[in-house]
Amino acid sequence: MNRKSHFYIIAVFLIASYMITGIMPAEANEDDWSSLTVTLGNENPIISIVSVDEYTLEALKFDSYGMVWLRISKNGLTLGDTVLENNSSSWCYMDNDNIRLKACNVTNRENLPMFSNLCSPEAEVVFETKKSAEEKPAEDTVSLDLDFEADKDEYLLGDEVTVDTELRNTGNVKADKIKFDADPDGLLVYKGVPENITIDKGSTKSFELQLRFPEKIKESYNITANVSWEDNSGKHFLSKVVEIKVSEPLKIYKYTGSEVFTGTPAYVTLSVKNIQDRLVNVSLIDLLPATFTVINSSEPIASVPGMNNSSYLRQDFVLAPEEMKTFSYSVKSEKLGVHRVPQTHAYADLCGQLYSECSDSENTIKVCENISYKEYERKTQVEKIPPVETKLHVDLVPA
Repeated sequence: MNRKSHFYIIAVFLIASYMITGIMPAEANEDDWSSLTVTLGNENPIISIVSVDEYTLEALKFDSYGMVWLRISKNGLTLGDTVLENNSSSWCYMDNDNIRLKACNVTNRENLPMFSNLCSPEAEVVFETKKSAEEKPAEDTVSLDLDFEADKDEYLLGDEVTVDTELRNTGNVKADKIKFDADPDGLLVYKGVPENITIDKGSTKSFELQLRFPEKIKESYNITANVSWEDNSGKHFLSKVVEIKVSEPLKIYKYTGSEVFTGTPAYVTLSVKNIQDRLVNVSLIDLLPATFTVINSSEPIASVPGMNNSSYLRQDFVLAPEEMKTFSYSVKSEKLGVHRVPQTHAYADLCGQLYSECSDSENTIKVCENISYKEYERKTQVEKIPPVETKLHVDLVPA
């Protein structure tokens, strides 16, 4: 045989191999499949049925000679039947090559011991489903998860804001050159985080972002964490936002007596405290209860325009950090019943941010009818007792 004949033989062999390979389903990477081994029994008259996710395997018949007849359905729709041979090395593909089956151990009476029970043959089948694109672990890619959470929801201005940050590498390769950037939304960064971060596969990196409040403040802040990294699939970004608020600057307390008589005084006490560590400009307005008039007040009382017989206490003042100011007055009413005591309202200016606040609860005053009385005159009464008549009784005895 000459050299040219050898060349033709090799060419034909290669072409045939290529055609056979195209006909047979391609053996995909084993990582692309989810595998499950099921054991099917055939205890008459029940035929074994096993459900796996959306698929159903039904054992129609065992011949007890190493073969099993299966019917495969998907969501109630039959895909087809197949006969698997014991210890077969080839896969049976179905559903557009999205599932495959192989018989590992099917009962064969010729291979059983002499005293083995042949009444209940079994078939051990390997059933595998192809993973979706989301389930497949991408090769040489980085996947990160970010936790970004503040230690409190509301803060005093003297507090330090601490935001706990945790990055997790959930990918299958080491992640390096991770860029972390925080937008503090006007807060002052006291302690930042490293710009370039490296995290091993399956590891985490934790750190704290510490911030302080500026001189001029806002009511709330949205702190944003931005993470970026690159891998073989390109550039990726991850972002999270945490919101914090500034605590209201004032605590307002109002106390009143709960019960008085008509025309007698009811005492009212107001206390306003600055709980922030900066000066607060306060405008305090306290409306008097309806039908009540002022008897005595430590501060001037004004009338409410357009409202008859209504008055209010108005004061403008400045509170230093932790300072408390107290006001008191007394009122009276001639109208019986339970009267609602309005809440005290205050308007505060804290570092350019305006707040509107009120006392923590509403009070009531019950006005009762006054007790009238007359002077009681005590008289002593002497009871006259009639005289007792005494009779003498003498018994005469004969001598």
